Amino acid sequence: MNYQKHLQWAALITVLINAAAMFSPVINGGDAIVYATLAKHIVLSHDWASLVLDGHDWLDKPHLPFWITALFFKLGGVSAFTYILPGFIFHLIGAYYTYRLARLLYGKQTAVLAVLIYVSIFNLMDASIEVKAETYLIGQIMPACYYWLRYDAQSRIKFLVLGALFTAMAIMTKGIFTLFTITSGLVCLWLYQKQWSKLFSIKWLAALVLSLLFVAPELIALHLQFNQHAGGSELEQPISSFKFFFWDSQFGRFFNTGPIQNHNGHPLYFVLVFLWAFLPWTTVFFAAVYAQLKAFGKADANERGAFVFLCGAFSFTFLMFSATQFQFDYYIDIILPFAAILCARFLIASGISRPLFISQMGLICLLALLAIALSIYVMNFTLLAAIAVILIGLAYYFYTTRAESFNFRTIFYSVAAINLLYVFLSLMTALTFMHYSVAHNAAKIFGKQSGMPVYVYQMPEVARELALYSEAPCYAIGTAESLLQIKGNYHLLVRHDQARLLHLESARFSQLARMDLVVHKTGTFNKLLQLAKGTWPLEAIDFLQSPAPLGAGLSRN
Repeated sequence: MNYQKHLQWAALITVLINAAAMFSPVINGGDAIVYATLAKHIVLSHDWASLVLDGHDWLDKPHLPFWITALFFKLGGVSAFTYILPGFIFHLIGAYYTYRLARLLYGKQTAVLAVLIYVSIFNLMDASIEVKAETYLIGQIMPACYYWLRYDAQSRIKFLVLGALFTAMAIMTKGIFTLFTITSGLVCLWLYQKQWSKLFSIKWLAALVLSLLFVAPELIALHLQFNQHAGGSELEQPISSFKFFFWDSQFGRFFNTGPIQNHNGHPLYFVLVFLWAFLPWTTVFFAAVYAQLKAFGKADANERGAFVFLCGAFSFTFLMFSATQFQFDYYIDIILPFAAILCARFLIASGISRPLFISQMGLICLLALLAIALSIYVMNFTLLAAIAVILIGLAYYFYTTRAESFNFRTIFYSVAAINLLYVFLSLMTALTFMHYSVAHNAAKIFGKQSGMPVYVYQMPEVARELALYSEAPCYAIGTAESLLQIKGNYHLLVRHDQARLLHLESARFSQLARMDLVVHKTGTFNKLLQLAKGTWPLEAIDFLQSPAPLGAGLSRN
């Protein structure tokens, strides 16, 4: 079989499967809803300097991801799709520069395989749809690393400007700590090659200065929002936004001394996270590192330099994250592309031994059985049908390729298994939230373009999300007094138990629907499975209209 063509088709199919999740009409996570709300405020207010949430100044992350999302909202309207699309584009930019970096270090064959591994890493597939800051970062850190490596070898203005630009974008996405990931590979390479003078050279000082100059838009925005005025801020006391940006949000989190703290970290946390985040390539990675360390002394200078660069970029950031107590599993997403290149090089240069092949086949079977078992557990007909159809196609593919090499079967069966599991998880999540999301159902029941305002009683996260799906004005109401003061025609979302306590079951309101739904969509995977089955954590929600049409009473569904 044509190996290169299989690589290209496998990568394309994986990207398309991953991209299909963008078409879910529901934004899944609570953080994503907050970020989309911030971007929508930029579009509506035409104030590109301020990040504002629920009428209060918001200081947690830099502006760039919200500027990008706001631009897509302005061009394509506010929706789940236009929120996810820019993040997915940066995911693809990360794939492209993973290819370019791998090709620079090892050649085209390794680069193509590195892209296939990149697009089939579970955590990167998931992150490209959940769209956290790390999704943008990958599409900024990988090109920055590539251009700085080129700049190190050849002092061209093009490499300097592009390297500084992508570095500045990373800083304006997550903060100054991104410099550690961007530079650690190069610094380790210099130390290995005993090129100490580069650490303090004018050439690299100019690179740092230019990168910081490109951060100017972020600093200007922070100054305009926080240092010129303090009115409307939810912060208890005036703060220096520059100090927060350069110190508190970065070193404050690292040393757990800033305004945002976490005391539940563990030194081995990211070791455990990596075991599942890098699926289905986890066992291949450990074999790759072991094999390349073993052969390090016999390798040529270029091979050793590439290995030092990749290991430096991966391990330095990994150790940095492990050393702090402020830990989230998606933090390590930014270093997974380096691991993908290491795996690709191993598969091309060394090949798969029989023990590794057997262990990888066991992992592949486990992933497939997990998708099948969870489909049966959830017992959703659409899920079962989709998994059954895919399994039939995979069984035929496995049968026709059963005589291929260990390498061939390890690579393509691994991709097939993770795609099967991803289809299950993304489809289950989309179907579940489409069925049980309060905001999604409210948009359908009230009408997305209804001129009648919608008031949401004591569910602020629902009000934020509904405002993303509906063109009608949406307001969060926190007290009964505020609710009773509302005049005119409006829609009301309220928990059924609260509606009874407030005596809303009167001729003043007509009930359009009552549904058992989920208010808080965030939670553990176990809770998501229970929600998919319809057993947790549902609350009765009333969809009301006021005033009631003439002669209407409260209907019971």
